[in-house]
Amino acid sequence: MNPIRRRSLIFAAALTLTSIALAGCNPSSDAGKSGPSGTASAPTDKPTKLILGFVPSVEADKAVANAKPLADYLTKELGIPVESFVSTDYVGLIEAMASKKVDIGSLPTLGYVLAKDKSAADVILKTAREIPATKEVKTTYHSMFITRADSGIKSIEEAKGKRMAFVDPQSASGNLFPRYYLKKKNIDADSFFAQTTFAGGHDSAVRAVYNGQVDVAAVYDDARNKVEKTLPDVKTKVIKIGETDEIPNDTISVRAGLDPELVQKIKAAFLKYAESEEGKKTLKAIYEVEGFAEAKDGDYDVVRDVAKALNVPLDNYMPKPKAPAAAPAAPAGAPKK
Repeated sequence: MNPIRRRSLIFAAALTLTSIALAGCNPSSDAGKSGPSGTASAPTDKPTKLILGFVPSVEADKAVANAKPLADYLTKELGIPVESFVSTDYVGLIEAMASKKVDIGSLPTLGYVLAKDKSAADVILKTAREIPATKEVKTTYHSMFITRADSGIKSIEEAKGKRMAFVDPQSASGNLFPRYYLKKKNIDADSFFAQTTFAGGHDSAVRAVYNGQVDVAAVYDDARNKVEKTLPDVKTKVIKIGETDEIPNDTISVRAGLDPELVQKIKAAFLKYAESEEGKKTLKAIYEVEGFAEAKDGDYDVVRDVAKALNVPLDNYMPKPKAPAAAPAAPAGAPKK
């Protein structure tokens, strides 16, 4: 099966499960009620409970435990109960915000742009991460191309006819920006490489290169950190051979229509929490970040510009749920149920 098709089916199944799990989880919300002629009502939604959603990089149970101190802090600061919700993927999180079932979402770069395109979310903050090599804290990052040090490949131009791994069709640093980097070099990935695949995760892509399963991969900088505990020599055996332009960091976003005064309180609470010792520890455990910075939608126009340059509508990066297959006909003479 085509890798993109396979990934889309997986996302669609996860989306269905997410929608079932979230049904009715935030009944106090007044958002989404229709006004005259079916138009959405004005953004005056003041829920009595908030749902904080994110997609974990660890097991769901561990992710919920890691997020509990943040949820408890927000509850105290906002005077509203805050509960955490772990989505299986960010597509499910976007749909949950669009349907007003999740109020605050930790959305990755491309995920936020897709959510905004669906009028599902508004960005309030972007994450700030420390760059290991320089110790500088930045609100942008890069995608990098990696290969084995013993491959003999010194640049992406030398990878012609080799096996290439992207991360995921819906990843900014693992697909969108790397393809734009290649396009600027007049390289069409599907014909330039002997094989292109999707590894499914940045750590998986790094491991694939390390183990010689692929020759080159595109991951965020520096995804090698994610596997360094189990592969301590990864930075010696796997090297960088190219780097994309800067990509804005992932976001803290709120669902569209949430009360503006409440949104400002949420933003202030996140910023305040990031300055506390507990907050620094918790945010590192949940998001692998040092803190947050103010953000606006225009900060993510570069993502839209890259998608446009690739002639790929943004909506193409959002898998659509597939209609269930028709039930097979019962064999002749079979009893009806």
